[in-house]
Amino acid sequence: MYSAAVEALYAAFADVPRPARVHGCPCCVAVDEDRPLLARPPRDLAAGDLARYAAKALNTWGDEDDFRYFAPRLLELAADDAFAYPDPEIVFGKLARAGWERWPQRDAVAAFLGAFWTRSLAAHPGPLRIRTALCALGCAAGDVSSQLTEWSRLPSGAAIRHLHDFATEDLTWKRGRLAPRIACQGRPYEQVAAWLFEGAAARAVGDAFARTDDEETLAVLTRIDSALRGLP
Repeated sequence: MYSAAVEALYAAFADVPRPARVHGCPCCVAVDEDRPLLARPPRDLAAGDLARYAAKALNTWGDEDDFRYFAPRLLELAADDAFAYPDPEIVFGKLARAGWERWPQRDAVAAFLGAFWTRSLAAHPGPLRIRTALCALGCAAGDVSSQLTEWSRLPSGAAIRHLHDFATEDLTWKRGRLAPRIACQGRPYEQVAAWLFEGAAARAVGDAFARTDDEETLAVLTRIDSALRGLP
C-alpha cells in the first residue's frame, strides 16, 4: 500500500515543470547552489543533496511552485527520516505552508499521507517514532482525527506497542498538567490530548483486551491501561 502510494505520488507530480532556477536569499544561499538540484530529476536526488533546500524552502530559498516540484522526493525522504536535519515535522509542515490542499495533486498527497500513517502503525519499531509520524501529519493537514480513529482500532501488535511507547514515554508535564509530547500545536495537539485524556484511548485498550488471549500482548495492554488510568 505504501509503495503504491509513493509511486502514485511521483506519477501525479510528473508534469510539474522544472523551475529554471530556484532563487534564494543571497545572504543564505550561494548564487549557483540551486544548479545541482536541477541537474537531475528529483527522484534521483539523495537526502544529502536536498537537506539544505529542505530546511530553507519557503523561508529563504524558493517559493511554493519550486517546493511543489520537489515535494514527492522531500516527502518520501522525510517519511523515512532520511534527513539528519530538518526533522520530518518541519518538512511536512512546509507542505501545509505551500498550500498543498489547493494543488491539482492533492488527492495523491492525501493518499500518501494516509499510507504513511498506516505504515507507521504497522511496524514497531518503524522509521519514525509514532509521536513524530503523528505530529508530522498534524503539521501537514492541521487535523489528526482520522489517524487517531485508525489507531483506536489497534489493528496489530505493532500498533499496540506504539501506544505503549506513547502512553509510557511520550507524556510530559506542560504548564502544570500532563500533556502528550508532540511538537505540533493547535488543533492536532488538542485532538491528541482529548483522545488520551477523555477515554477514547482507554476504550481502545479495553476492546483489544477483549479480543486477544496472547499473553505477551495482554501484558503490554496491561501496562498501557495502567499508564492511562494514571492520567489526570
